[in-house]
Amino acid sequence: MRSSVLFKLRSKACLTGAIILLVCCSIVVNHAAAQTAVVEKKRLCVGPIMAIKTAAAKADRNRQGDNLRQVLETLDTTLIYQVNASRKFEVVARKDSLKALLNEQEFGASGNVDPATAAQAFKLAGAQYLVLTTITDFTMGQETAQFTGIGVSANRESVRVSCSIEIYDTTTGKLIESARFRGHQINTNPQGNATDEGVTLTKITDRLAIDILNRIVDVIYPAKVVAKLGTQVTINRGDNAGISVGQTWSVYALGAEIVDPDTGEKLGRNEAEVGKIKISRITPKLSYGEAFEDTGIVIGSIVRPTSAEPVDSSEPAKPAEDKTLSDKVKSDM
Repeated sequence: MRSSVLFKLRSKACLTGAIILLVCCSIVVNHAAAQTAVVEKKRLCVGPIMAIKTAAAKADRNRQGDNLRQVLETLDTTLIYQVNASRKFEVVARKDSLKALLNEQEFGASGNVDPATAAQAFKLAGAQYLVLTTITDFTMGQETAQFTGIGVSANRESVRVSCSIEIYDTTTGKLIESARFRGHQINTNPQGNATDEGVTLTKITDRLAIDILNRIVDVIYPAKVVAKLGTQVTINRGDNAGISVGQTWSVYALGAEIVDPDTGEKLGRNEAEVGKIKISRITPKLSYGEAFEDTGIVIGSIVRPTSAEPVDSSEPAKPAEDKTLSDKVKSDM
């Protein structure tokens, strides 16, 4: 009898131990899977950079057509490089002819093509977002500057470029953001030394590409709180991201997703301001700030700049119009 009881107790103990072991193994496996899980990057297509007709005509009249074309080609290459170097996006192959793509998609939706093989509207080779950049004004000139106080003169080259960007959600074809940028670059060399050819244009396109990239990142990947220690708040934005010491950023808690009751369209998530921070230190990948208002700042909260030092290269964003990619392409036909 006693041996029977001991056998049952040992059996229960073995069973309990086996269950605990299985639970522990499950926890370890799930933790390892979570650690090795790869977060999928957003897929972005950088559309070809164009100039409006009046800007091109003005450049031709001023015999600056070649310089405008250099800006278009350089900004095109630099922007793609910056987007890829940010490691935030998977840059997909683009369609240089959006009109031809739209025509193919509309033909596929006409009923004359097998739905299984028809081009799907706005898919753009798997891109989730499409960025279109348009040069709206270009001015370039050279002059001799006289510094009478010190008896020195210099050759000065000045370039101004204005452009606009539009970011589309390719799944719906809707415009989700539009913004304008203005760059001004001056290159001065002592009299007798020729202005370095192309340097001014390269500098201005480099700066514009960085500003455009920062806007794209802010729209698709809003800055977030990634760590908090006492009053110190760390956000996932570093140098070259349009952030500077002394800026004030507002912090927002995210609530439930908001859905349009009439259309079922997802409009975003509810937000509530829960604090303010002042940027005190910046590293290549992170920025640190001190919270001077805090009613619920936690890791994962969204942060947006409340105040910033003026930047000559950008203008305030225009509210996104209720426009689709289809409207944009058809208006250019």
